[in-house]
Order: sequence, then structure tokens, then C-alpha cells
Amino acid sequence: MIEFVAEESVTVFQDPTKNWEITRRTTQIRKDPLTGIRTRILDYPVRLPDPPDLTDLANQTAGTCPFCPPRVTEVTPKYLPEVCPEGRFRRGGAVLFPNMFPYDENSAVAIFSPEHYVPLSRLTAGYLMDGFLTAQDYARALERANPEGTRYFSLNWNYLPVAGASIIHPHYQIVAGHEPTNFHEILLRSSARFYEAHRVPYWPNWIAVEKEKGDRYLGRTGTVDWAVAYAPRGLIEVIGVVEDCARVEDMTEERWSDLAAGLERLFRYFAEKRFHGFNLALFSGLESDREHYRLQVRVVPRVILSAIGTNEVNYFKMLHEECLTMMRPEETAAEMRRAFA
Repeated sequence: MIEFVAEESVTVFQDPTKNWEITRRTTQIRKDPLTGIRTRILDYPVRLPDPPDLTDLANQTAGTCPFCPPRVTEVTPKYLPEVCPEGRFRRGGAVLFPNMFPYDENSAVAIFSPEHYVPLSRLTAGYLMDGFLTAQDYARALERANPEGTRYFSLNWNYLPVAGASIIHPHYQIVAGHEPTNFHEILLRSSARFYEAHRVPYWPNWIAVEKEKGDRYLGRTGTVDWAVAYAPRGLIEVIGVVEDCARVEDMTEERWSDLAAGLERLFRYFAEKRFHGFNLALFSGLESDREHYRLQVRVVPRVILSAIGTNEVNYFKMLHEECLTMMRPEETAAEMRRAFA
């Protein structure tokens, strides 16, 4: 049922770095086993530069940061009483409020804590939990306010400027509109199509296959299984799949804790490998997706590849909708698995 398809393309040339010796380089083109989205794995050695020291930038921006107290309650908008009587959703140090420049009809921004700059190595499970539970509070409030509405809920995080963050203070954004984003739609439709064809859900079967093969499976944190994607949509893509849960509204505190525990291990690995930041998205299903879909988080680390500021996203991703990586998923998983041991 689940196939891991790859083709190889060989280029032959005279190499000036080897006295014009005839050289062959192989590009592997993989297809994601569910969506069919392609990734090209390049035969290209890469050495990641050290991440920039953001201490000075953090100190310079702390004084005007809209997410630091007390400004977070002075300059951020509030919800209408029918959505949140208090105006903003709070759990511990986490605060969630409307996005002043929304991406969709339900568009929120939230901070995890009052702390302005939090390095990768300090993104612990405990740090994440209040933020995740606040996001769920918001999802449930939207359901109460409009029980008949359709909301494609995703939680999205650009960590640090290399990943697209315009503010150092760690924060995430929620998009929950009546239309999904392109990939959210591909994910849900592909899952439904697999279920219609085989009468079993894709996600537990995919986990079982990855466990059996052992090449990319990382481990399990409670109710969440983790694996490196076969056809990553970045240098690396890690997928965490929650057992027997399709919607963010149905998550339990235990499941959130299991998810946060796995992310802590992942972020620790990113810090050790000196990645510069990451993009994260949590994709929720609808009530009608319970049979075939499982709630999941996807994380892609980000880097600056050169001294002139080049990042790893180029025309292949932006205009061709294909991804490039120089890191083989199986080799990455072999290293990363130690973080999940």
C-alpha cells in the first residue's frame, strides 16, 4: 500500500578540481509516499556555518518589543466578548490575541512566555505547554461561538529571523479559516483518498512501515510517533503524528505533553547541530476527517548557507514547488535517533 519511490539522474562532466578527471554526480528524485510531492537530494557537500549571535539584537529590540510586558497588554488587540470575555486567552505566561494583520477570518498570535529571547537549547517541553494549551482554548472557543462553521486550524511558528520571524520574541500564529492552505488541503485530501482506496487510515500504517524499515523512524514520546520524512520539504523534515486524534479540539493535556516532549528532543538536536532556526506547523483535521486523518506537527530547521546571507530556499521551492536537500534523510535519522533514545 505504501511505496517509497525514487529515481536517480546521473550527470557526467570533467571536474576542474580534480585535474579535469571525469566525474559523475547523482541526483536522487524522491516522491512522498502519500502526496506524491517531489524532493531532490543533491550530491553536494555542505558545511553549515555557525549560527549568528543574536544577543545584541535581542538586547536592542527588547525595549520596543510589542510582546514583552507590559506592552503585550497595551498594544495588542482584544477579542469580542462572544469569543473571549477577558479579551485575550491566557495560560500561565502564554497570551493569545487577534492578529492585527490577519491571514484569514480567524487569525491569532500568541507568545509562549514573557521572556524576550529564548535560545533553541531552552525551548523545553515545560516552556511549550502553556502556549499549546492556550491554542486549544482558542480552538474550542471558536467552536462554541460558531459550532456549524468550518475551520481548517493550523498552528504555525517561525523561530528567529532566518525562518521568517520579524520579532525575536518567540511567538506562534494560528490560521483557522474556512479554506485550507495549499498543503493543508493536499494533506487532508491525500489522507482521505488513501482511506477510500484501502479502507484503512494512512498514518498508523505509515508509522508501522517506518518502524519495520527502521531507516527514518526516530521513536515515540507517549502517544506521539516521530520520523524523518522520506521526501523532506527542507534540508530536514521531521513529522510527529499523534495517536488516535484528528483535531486540535480533541487533544488531551497528556497528548500535548507527549508532543512537547518530542519537540524538546528535536530542538535539543537542532541546537547541538547549530541550526539557526526552524519553521513548525501543526495541522488539525475536521470533524469529518476522524476516520482517515491524524493530527500532526512538521518541523523544518533553517540555516544561512553562506557568508553573503544565502538561505536554502531558492527558485525550486518558490516557483517550482519542489524541495532540495543535501542531507539524506536516513543519515539524518541515524544521528537524530540518539536524541529520542
